[in-house]
Parts: sequence; structure tokens; C-alpha cells
Amino acid sequence: MKKKAILLITLLLVICMNTITFAKYRDTEVHFLDTGQSDCILIKTNNRNYLIDSGAAYYAPRIMNYLHLNKINKIDGIILTHYHDDHYEGIIKMARLMNVSKVYLPNNKNAMKAALSKQLSKSNTPVEYIDKDWSIKFGKMELHAIAPIHKDVKSKNSNSDENNNSIVLQGKIGNLTYLFPGDCEEREEEDMIKYNKLKKCNILKVPHHGLYTSTSQKFLNKVKPKLAIVTSNGIGSPNNSTIKRLLKNSIVVLRTDDQGNIIIKNTSVYCDKSNIKIKIE
Repeated sequence: MKKKAILLITLLLVICMNTITFAKYRDTEVHFLDTGQSDCILIKTNNRNYLIDSGAAYYAPRIMNYLHLNKINKIDGIILTHYHDDHYEGIIKMARLMNVSKVYLPNNKNAMKAALSKQLSKSNTPVEYIDKDWSIKFGKMELHAIAPIHKDVKSKNSNSDENNNSIVLQGKIGNLTYLFPGDCEEREEEDMIKYNKLKKCNILKVPHHGLYTSTSQKFLNKVKPKLAIVTSNGIGSPNNSTIKRLLKNSIVVLRTDDQGNIIIKNTSVYCDKSNIKIKIE
């Protein structure tokens, strides 16, 4: 009888441990951080943490505090979309103050590529250069780089040229599909349309902070998002014509300047500056 009781307790413990483990690894989260007119997106999946871009230097303390409050002391990968300071400046500080397993840098002809690589080597942070057709898969996250298809190398570092060299990530996180297009402008949108790279998505990170240079109607006709998230400061961005176009297409629009940090957990959307809660079906 005693042996049976011990066996029963053991079985119950195994079941409970399996339930706890499942609960721990079941959820996926995507956080669009409120970093003004800059990008920093946190992805949490299967006990791993990834960032797409790292925000402008001014917001580094805010980002570090946010990660700390979310009990994140290790970043498994930081993926940089392109070489503009509102996307890369936080990388060096994070690599210096946190455990960053790897940084993925675009393989573009840009002087900042070498400068960042040199600084990252000082903190012994591994670097991998990425380009179109690169992919990353772990747990319930699977993202593919579908652009840049044609790189613009006409000038050393003009804003438009580098924006159109953005790594564009498309894929699935949990049960939702996402498109993260960096700061791509209409020329890169047209390339992706021409080569039939774009798929429908549930969630669109609006290109280039919602400025007039991007988010064409042809682009929206292809991706057909249910929810569009704009990383903006409400002053320089977004452009009213872009917001009107999104709304005209019956797309729900959330802005970090209005809603603060925007968190998608499984298929539910939360905003920390408001009581908005949206379910994505």
C-alpha cells in the first residue's frame, strides 16, 4: 500500500511538473517598446529573448529598465535592420551591461558595419552578418529575411539609400504572422511586390515610423494586416496621410506615442498607457 501511495505521488508530481513546464514555455510575447521615433522590439519565446533593433542612445536607460522589470538579464540575439542610429545605438550599451549571445548585422556596404563590429569585439560579443534569405527559427518563432532585394550603394549613407537597405523580416511568432520592415521606403516595397515576396500578415510594424515615404496602397493590398503598430514620437512622425490610409483599409492602428509599450501575448494585445485590449483572431 505504501509503495502504491509513493507511486501515485510520483505520478502526480510528474504530471504537475509537465504542466508547469508547458505553462512556462507555452506563451509567446512581442513587445513594441515606446522609444520615440526609434525601434526596439522584444520577442520572448521558449525562454529565449530576441530584439529587433535597439533604439536610439537616448532611450537606452529606458530599454534597460524595461528589460530589468521583465526579469530579462540575457538577450539571445539582437537583429539590426539597418545602419541608422535610431536603430543601432543601444546595441553597444546592451552588449557591455548585459549578456548578449549574438548580434546580427546587415551585410551592407556601410562604414558603421565595421565600427559596430569593432566595438562589439571589445565586449566579446559574437557577430553574424545577415542578408536576404537569412532565417532564424527557435521554438514558436520563425522569421525569414525577404529583403533587401536590390541594395542601394549610390551614396555613403544617405537616409533614403540606407532605409531601402533594411532587412525585412516576415514570419510567424506563436499563432500570429508578422512583418517587420525596418525603415523600408516605397522603392523597397515595390521590389518586394515585384518579386512576390510579401505575404498576408496579422501584425504589421509600420515601415519608417509611419512617415509618408512608405506604406503605399499597393503594399497594403499585399500584406492586408489586421493590426498596424507605429513606432513614433507624435511630433516628427507619423504622417497623417499614412494613418488615414491604414484606417481607410479597416486596419486597427496603435501608436507607441499614444499607447506606450504595446505587448502582444499569444493572440491578445495590451497597451500600458491605456486600457485597450484587442484579441487577434
